[in-house]
Amino acid sequence: MILRSVIRHFKKQEWTAIFLDFIIVVVGVGVAMAGQQWLNERQQREQLGFAEKALQGDLVSNYFSAKERLAVANCRKQAYQAIAEKLLEPGEIWTGMPRVTTQKVLKTALPDLLRSPSRTWGSRIWQAELARGTFELMDEDKRDQLDGLFMQTQHAKDLQTSIYDLQGRLKTLAVTTTIAPSDRLRYYDMLGEIDSKSSFLELIAGQIIKSIETIGINWSTEDKQQLTEILAKQNESAKTVYGNCYAPMIWPILKEALINKKETTP
Repeated sequence: MILRSVIRHFKKQEWTAIFLDFIIVVVGVGVAMAGQQWLNERQQREQLGFAEKALQGDLVSNYFSAKERLAVANCRKQAYQAIAEKLLEPGEIWTGMPRVTTQKVLKTALPDLLRSPSRTWGSRIWQAELARGTFELMDEDKRDQLDGLFMQTQHAKDLQTSIYDLQGRLKTLAVTTTIAPSDRLRYYDMLGEIDSKSSFLELIAGQIIKSIETIGINWSTEDKQQLTEILAKQNESAKTVYGNCYAPMIWPILKEALINKKETTP
């Protein structure tokens, strides 16, 4: 319709009418583009809301993993020191030092010398939605905080993988056998590498905890109740596995949420 009108006015050289038709076209296109942009931004904000909600579970998961690592830190150090001292003893007779109880999750055929918690680090949601541009509308400071956090969790994941690989090569020390002095020193060096990486992982775990506490977690009443119960059961279970060296996990971020809930309840 507009195009026909323009052609008709052009043939008649009605320049004012042509100008008005042109304005109508420009305004119409502008309004359509603005409307489409508004719809796109609305859709992006909805996607951002869904992604942020999904991220809450990842924050809880990483917080738990970091807290658990610190909770068993003393157990790890005691075990490493005991093994290191025995490796430096003279002679070739080696009495196995199994550390794993029958309650371990992975029922492997061969005994493991060391038992470290293996947890999921990072967030697939963050990586996927970041690549899609979902977080472009997020507050820049919060986006930077989350990006820094998940970079830390990637370091934690890499360290955990390396530690588990090295621990698997110490199975010999879990059984009674003979070990030559040169092999004892080789195992001692390997144990030292595990110790260094474990210490670094514990340092990163502490940083992850601080980052998540700074970012904060949106708790629902049901989430808080369930997590409080899960935390109590986990502490009880870990105590039976690791013994008195285990330091029960305490979640200040969860306690603060419960306190704030009570204060706002009429």
